[in-house]
Amino acid sequence: MAYRSYIKKVPGFTFLGPILIFAGMLSASDTGLTYALNPDMVLDEMSRNFAVAYFTATAFFSFLLMHAGYLLYSGMVYSRYYASIVIYACLTAVLVRVFLLGIEPAPWKIYTEAAFLAGALLYLGQKQFRVRFEYKRSILGVTVFFTWVMVMMSAGYAYMRLKDGYAIPAINKITFDEAPYNVELTPLPFSFGLRVPPNFHLSSIENETGSLSVTFHNPDYGYIILSNFSAITPVFKRMRILGFQDELDFTQRFFRETTGLIPLYLRKAMTSMNVKEYDRVDVGGMSLLLEKSDGDNSIAHIFRGRDLLGEVNILSISMNDTGLYNEIFSTLKNREPESDAQKLFEDGLKLQKEERIEEAKRLFACASVIHPEDAEYRYVLAETLALTGYVSSAKKQLETCMKLAPGHQRAQKLMEALNKLN
Repeated sequence: MAYRSYIKKVPGFTFLGPILIFAGMLSASDTGLTYALNPDMVLDEMSRNFAVAYFTATAFFSFLLMHAGYLLYSGMVYSRYYASIVIYACLTAVLVRVFLLGIEPAPWKIYTEAAFLAGALLYLGQKQFRVRFEYKRSILGVTVFFTWVMVMMSAGYAYMRLKDGYAIPAINKITFDEAPYNVELTPLPFSFGLRVPPNFHLSSIENETGSLSVTFHNPDYGYIILSNFSAITPVFKRMRILGFQDELDFTQRFFRETTGLIPLYLRKAMTSMNVKEYDRVDVGGMSLLLEKSDGDNSIAHIFRGRDLLGEVNILSISMNDTGLYNEIFSTLKNREPESDAQKLFEDGLKLQKEERIEEAKRLFACASVIHPEDAEYRYVLAETLALTGYVSSAKKQLETCMKLAPGHQRAQKLMEALNKLN
């Protein structure tokens, strides 16, 4: 009966009890829960399951903190052991969150938690409490604390070893000057501009449901792939439940050296490149978060302010040639996308008559993106793709053209001719 008896309240109870209650309320109002309870933030089934799990775990710890605080404040004897276990469990959860997710608390939170733990150990170890219990019960708190420290030390050691195994490179900060106005940029409808070298041929274009990807190819050098989305976006959509502000916030944490094990795994799974270097490149009003491997292989996630503009992939065949990387990103420019499709189309026809097929093809591609429902734009793009040897890409454009205009005779004849090549 003495185990559940009440005792006279002392400063330890009156101080620690309300603190624990407040800690429970604070954890219950965690930013991640705000995201979890917002239906706009759960965009797929995985995010929804993640939200439910996160909500359940946080609500459980919040209940434990508030309940332990109430028992302490009420002066119930056995509650100090209960409170000890709750404190250890909650601090362990915070550290596990850092190890697994790489989300480090702000410095003031770390100092507050350290002071809170010191105060808790001081009050929970008061002599007047110990005399109420047998010796084996008195050492329970010390045993739990020792076990908690050893588990966290082991987890920290394993964490560092795993990070070493992933060979996390440092992040470099670089500044490029914005391309001068006399640089002729490739006319494509992206919110950023750059000059694709003329010896790279536009080989394919994918423009489905608002996502645009354009590939340039040179058999001696490799590929340049421009897109108005980033490979980081689907990962961010699933991880935003943890309270990331936007893609820029997520990407900055995702690339830094102190990231957690789950982002490390995702980073490794997202790219086939053996990343050797991460760069934060500022150019004009834009920021590039850049992954680089040997040679010219690189992926640049492009932001204007906090808005994600797109991505540029450079996949080089020659692993010792670094000129392509410098040539591309030294021409990057902040600009508005092309919008006059008819003018681009007419200029492309002029270039086609002058047998400047590659230049004409880029204009036709741009026009077909601005007005994807125009069958004629699709046809002339398919024609120039076929003339430069990209038959499969030409067929895709012809298929779209004939869906838009079923009676398009020139498209049908060109498709028949291309089919005979197989």
